[in-house]
This record gives sequence, structure tokens and C-alpha cells, in this order.
Amino acid sequence: MEINTQTKIAEALLDLALENPTKSDFSMCEIAKRAGISRQAIYQKHYRNCADIVKYLRNQTNDQIFAAFSQYDPSSGQNAFDYFAYSVIPTFYTDRRLIRCFFTTAIVPAWRSFILKTYTKWGLANYETHGYKYHFSDEAMVQLLIQSTMAIVETWLSQENPTPPDQFSDDFLKIVKTPVYNLLSVKKA
Repeated sequence: MEINTQTKIAEALLDLALENPTKSDFSMCEIAKRAGISRQAIYQKHYRNCADIVKYLRNQTNDQIFAAFSQYDPSSGQNAFDYFAYSVIPTFYTDRRLIRCFFTTAIVPAWRSFILKTYTKWGLANYETHGYKYHFSDEAMVQLLIQSTMAIVETWLSQENPTPPDQFSDDFLKIVKTPVYNLLSVKKA
């Protein structure tokens, strides 16, 4: 199957970012060379610069993730973490290479803050928290939960061969149901 030009461009950028994780910008020459197409083809039919490619990839990924979130009905009584495990985690896995790139390279320096801002709004619109029990506002508690969840997802997808979602979804739920206090134990001598 022939890979379309837009996919070649995106894959070339991901390759470059993963090979150069501290570099936040790539020239169109670098991207075109890696994609095996002319720089002019990128400019004429697709993107003006590296930032346009990143924005396209970020928005496309976020649209897919947000679509999965949007199908969740809080009034159904289903726990949000159960829904996340079985309905959102597969979406992350589908785009695992791209999401790993966003988390582990400098190509999208504001990725974490973008996720935090976007999903804090969603969480506040759908949930009341128990933050008051811990002297946290609802917003602070939602942000804590989002950051914790994203840390789990980042750790999972940053592995060379992440566990498939049909297995990891159960692991994710075990992690979030286990008190942090019980996630470590002292090594026996």
C-alpha cells in the first residue's frame, strides 16, 4: 500500500524528533529529505513549516482522544477510570508512537500543559471531587488526577514495546486502585 505524502511527512518528523529528542524544531529540508519528497511538495500542498506539522498532529491526536472522552456519559454511573481504561487507553495505543514522541521529545514543549488545560475543563464540567477532604480545590484535585493519569500513560507508552491495551487496561485500573503508599516496599536484605 502506498503511503500518502501527508503520512510520509508526519512519519519523517516523528523519526527526526525521536532521534533528536532535545531538538524542538526541524527544517523543511530535513523533513523533506527524511520523507523522500521535495521541500516544495511540502510547502505547496501541505505545510508552511515544522510548527504547522506539529499543530496538525497535536490537533488530530487530541480530536481522537477527546472524541473518546466525549462519548462518556457521567450519568451512566460508570466510574471515569473504568471508562478511561477500556475506551480511551485503546485510542492512546493506536497513536502510541506519536504520543510517545509528544511526551519524550521537545517537539511539542507545551504538550503536558495543553493536556492539563483541556482535560481540566472537561473534568470540572463533569465531576465534583473530594478535594475538600485534602484541602484541595476541585480544580487542583482534577489537575492532580489528570497529571497522575498522564504519568501512568506516559510511562506505559514510553516503553519500547508497550503492553497492548487489552492487557494494560486492567493494569491501569490496578495502579489507580492501589494506594500510592502500597506501590513500594523496602527491599529485603
